[in-house]
Amino acid sequence: MDTKKISVLYLDDEVENLNSFNANFRREFTVHLANSIDEAYSIIESEEIHVVLSDHKMPHITGIEFFETLCKTHPSIARILLTGCSELNVVVDGINRGQIFKYLYKPMNIDLVRKTIKLAYEKFLEDKRNQMDVIELMETNEKLEFMLRQKLIS
Repeated sequence: MDTKKISVLYLDDEVENLNSFNANFRREFTVHLANSIDEAYSIIESEEIHVVLSDHKMPHITGIEFFETLCKTHPSIARILLTGCSELNVVVDGINRGQIFKYLYKPMNIDLVRKTIKLAYEKFLEDKRNQMDVIELMETNEKLEFMLRQKLIS
């Protein structure tokens, strides 16, 4: 797998965390960094993003709330929640509301994050293939319905 083509967005309000993430992953992935929700949305609208990692505790909005919106507007983007918080309700909300792919703890385990990004990208590709299959099935169904109507009319 050519990992350089994996486009990753990391959202965190702490600049040191963004710099560390970039230093660790910029050679392996196409890395985009955002330290605010608005900046993250801007990047998502202008770039093809495959995987988003977000800190949970952000000013004005949580990572889960961000992901909840993101799964409505960009459902195929894989979502990974990073947090130092180990409360069960955060995990449950992340899964139920933000439809996260994985939940990882801070401080980051670099190897685990790398592996998780690759797995999330595989999920992204699978979701895209499934979307294309659904579109193809719908088109085929429309053609068959048209042919059936033509046969019934004649």
